[in-house]
Amino acid sequence: MRVNFDGTGAIKRLRVLKVRLTSHITLVLVTLTCAAAVFLCGFAWLAAVKVDDFYLRRQADFVRQGLEEQIHALPREQESVTKWDDAFLYAKQRNHEWLLDNVGRWMSRYFEHDRTYIFDDSNRLMFAFRDGTDAMPPRLASDDGQEMTALAGETRAALLEGKKPGAELLGQLARVRTIMVGNRPAIASARPMLPSSTRMQIQAGQEFIAVSVKFIDGKVAENIGHYARLEGLRFTASKGPDERAQVPVSVHDGGMIGYLVWQPIRPGFMLLQQIAPAGLGCLVLLIAAVFWLGRGLHRTSLTLLDSQAELTHHRNHLEEMVADRTAEIERQREELDRLLVHERQVNALQRQFVAMASHEFRTPLAIIDAAAQRLCRSTTNVSGEYVHEKAGVIRSAVVRMVDLMESILASGRLETGQIILKRSEGDLKALLVTCCDRQRELSPSHVFHLHLQPIPDRLTFDRGAMEQVFTNLISNAVKYSPNAPDIYIRARVDEKMVQIAIADSGIGMDADDLPKLFQPYYRARSATGIAGTGIGLNVVKQVVELHGGTVEVASELGKGTTFTISLPIECLLSDQQVAA
Repeated sequence: MRVNFDGTGAIKRLRVLKVRLTSHITLVLVTLTCAAAVFLCGFAWLAAVKVDDFYLRRQADFVRQGLEEQIHALPREQESVTKWDDAFLYAKQRNHEWLLDNVGRWMSRYFEHDRTYIFDDSNRLMFAFRDGTDAMPPRLASDDGQEMTALAGETRAALLEGKKPGAELLGQLARVRTIMVGNRPAIASARPMLPSSTRMQIQAGQEFIAVSVKFIDGKVAENIGHYARLEGLRFTASKGPDERAQVPVSVHDGGMIGYLVWQPIRPGFMLLQQIAPAGLGCLVLLIAAVFWLGRGLHRTSLTLLDSQAELTHHRNHLEEMVADRTAEIERQREELDRLLVHERQVNALQRQFVAMASHEFRTPLAIIDAAAQRLCRSTTNVSGEYVHEKAGVIRSAVVRMVDLMESILASGRLETGQIILKRSEGDLKALLVTCCDRQRELSPSHVFHLHLQPIPDRLTFDRGAMEQVFTNLISNAVKYSPNAPDIYIRARVDEKMVQIAIADSGIGMDADDLPKLFQPYYRARSATGIAGTGIGLNVVKQVVELHGGTVEVASELGKGTTFTISLPIECLLSDQQVAA
């Protein structure tokens, strides 16, 4: 393949493209820088989200722990007054003033309990300190009466259970609940009032019970926020805007009473807010630096592209020369391969022809020699019939040699393209009859059945070539049917074709031999032992094709062979010369 290259045009195209290329490179660098910046910002944002998520979980854990600590702290704070000889004694004496100073005000002032109640041994309220005020006479509030009475009763029942083996120790007995007091969430704890020494004894179930209440939406929320280092922590009955910044508050039976919510602290987001201006400034500087470097690359690439254009010109010129030389060498190699294959075919055909010719010529020469020797030995008493017989044998052998030579010469002329058909008007039927009569003289034992009436009287064809075609086919029919004397020659004519079929009932051929039958020097396997050169059918095929026709063969082993020649009427009515 030849490479067509215009050096000047290529240099111009490169100079046009170099600005585009360098601008493209600059654009790519800027784009990559922006992409890297976006990726970095995305990574920073993702890291900030992960940090915030982790920190919010920690905040929720601290709030949850703070709530649990407040729930657990309430009974511990009660222990300072419920496990005390004086409190036990003055409660039994129902000393209101002492209980007011040392229980109610003490628990409110130092432990910030919102409400304190004391139930006597018959579960009747004997002391009430509520919201920093002494309730006289003692009474429960309208919003917590049922809950406090139930909690005191539950504690009383636990005290009675304390008589059984394995029950909880009285000094550690406490009932803590998260409940709703009216519309406010609260932590309530109930403990029995017991002496701190063994000097005083009390029968189980006869203890006074102290109940303390802390509202979660008051100091408890402030204490939890202080514990968790969170500002603005508060209790709400509904969920907050951010589910991660809230902790549910549930009652002891599994119900939900509200949520502790707070303003979430997001260190990752805060850090992004602080570094965003500096990051944007750095990004702008980075893009400017990359653009400046791209311009420098642009100037450098101009020189490189000029050099590349020159190198491309020389390279393509060399490629053109190499391609031309390669194509020439390839053409010469193909020609040499073709000549070598042809030479091998010619050598093979030559060896085959020499072997065939030496065999085919030897037979008629031997017949001629034998007849001549008999004539030479019969110098006396030689009758005319004897001489006529031997002359006929010699003549038959000579005819056989002449036919053989004609076939060989015709095949050679066809192969070298030296045959030119000389068409002339003639009678194709008469030519067929003549060929049959000649063959009848050579093979008197065979009978020829002719049906040639449909053939037109005047057609244009090469008489000599067609005579050789019919002679070959008729002689083959006779030769390959030694025990079947009937030879049938039929003609059929339509508007386009003249078809002539020559059929015998002889030895026939295998179906595998039919595709190769018209190749030079090829003979069917069933013809072994019968004289022949394998040239005739090749000549028949080429002559018929020069007349514009076709030849077909149908055969079955042991049942005979039929050759059908199809000649177009249009070609037979033309008088043009056709060269092979």
